[in-house]
Amino acid sequence: MTERLRRHLSQPVDDAGLAVFRVGFGLLAAVAAVRFLAHGWVEALLAAPVFHFTWIPGMPVAPAPVLTALLIAQVLAGLMIAVGWRVRAVLSVWLSSFVYIDLVDKALYLNHHVLFVLLGVWLLILPVGRLPRWGLWLLRVQVASVYTWAGVAKLNADWLLRGEPLATWLSARSETPLVGPLLALPQSALAMSWGGMLYDLAVPFLLLHPRTRRLGMVMVVGFHAVVGLLFPIGIFPWLMVLSATLLLSPDWPRRWLSLPPMVRLDRPLSRPGAAMLAALLAAIVLFPGRFLLWGADVSWTERGYRLAWRVMLNEKTGLVDYRVVEAQTGRTWRVMPAEALTPLQHKQMRTQPDMIRDYARHLQRVHAGEGRTVAVYADAWASLNGRPSQRLLRADLDLTAPRAELEAAAWILPLSPLP
Repeated sequence: MTERLRRHLSQPVDDAGLAVFRVGFGLLAAVAAVRFLAHGWVEALLAAPVFHFTWIPGMPVAPAPVLTALLIAQVLAGLMIAVGWRVRAVLSVWLSSFVYIDLVDKALYLNHHVLFVLLGVWLLILPVGRLPRWGLWLLRVQVASVYTWAGVAKLNADWLLRGEPLATWLSARSETPLVGPLLALPQSALAMSWGGMLYDLAVPFLLLHPRTRRLGMVMVVGFHAVVGLLFPIGIFPWLMVLSATLLLSPDWPRRWLSLPPMVRLDRPLSRPGAAMLAALLAAIVLFPGRFLLWGADVSWTERGYRLAWRVMLNEKTGLVDYRVVEAQTGRTWRVMPAEALTPLQHKQMRTQPDMIRDYARHLQRVHAGEGRTVAVYADAWASLNGRPSQRLLRADLDLTAPRAELEAAAWILPLSPLP
């Protein structure tokens, strides 16, 4: 990174926009936790399951009273972040609680939760009260990366040529007053699919350019208002509208309120700091594209699907049961996972190969605790975006085998082409 660029990135920028973002971030953090508590999800999603698809194998799951206390801590932390009281310390509390709860079960995974955490981390590490230009661009690259990869993910035949999965979802809303018949038209799904793709790819540039910022914000608010009405998905629309303000001029609140600008001294960005910034920006931009390394349909295999800003691309259904074979006797029996999992866990597990394997390994551990050595096979079928159902996994492979062996044996079957 050249000396001239380092000096440019070291210059301070007005942090009024960041202050407004921080207030909104804190309020959303509090609302999200209140919503979780109000819906009774601590019990239904965290405490009720007898098995959790934890992101970290063997991670202990706290009892319900502790989980409730963590959600209450999130509410309080969010309010403190909003008022600006000990922001770094309170953000650390919020991040620890929020990340822990999200790690409890893969079935709870949501893309906007990942963005929420990342934005919280960047708020934590940015200088307090002295926003350098590099900090502003760190936030901007993060938000723009979400939109760009979401748009790139929509460049596929299902989305652009078949209008799926929007066609399936919109047809289910055909009885909506006034607009229901219009939503059910195939042309509506195609138009909205193309519009969504163009929106994602264009909106970061519209927001960054001074002459098109007003248009960009109107599009952001309008788009997420429609999404929020058609597909109730919690705080997602609010978080995306709030995040879009980071792409505006950093002093936009002062301009709106006609307040005088704030001038602060710059803090030079060191050479090691510049190198770390470059590496961080590269990771933000490139990591979501890791699915390209596998060369298979990521919507089917799910390899690299998470943490990649692939939003609302799949309507996937499936059926799974397990065949457990005792090594000592050859005795075989079937296990129906729906009997032991919550409805949400079962819905998510039966279409995601890694979760199917996680439960197979759980069955192995259960039987090992009873003194039996077993192999576990899955009879797994799935349908993607209206396609005929087909086998998802090879039925002749023991899913408790090491991951490398399964990959070498091509354990995930390829998606059949459309007729």
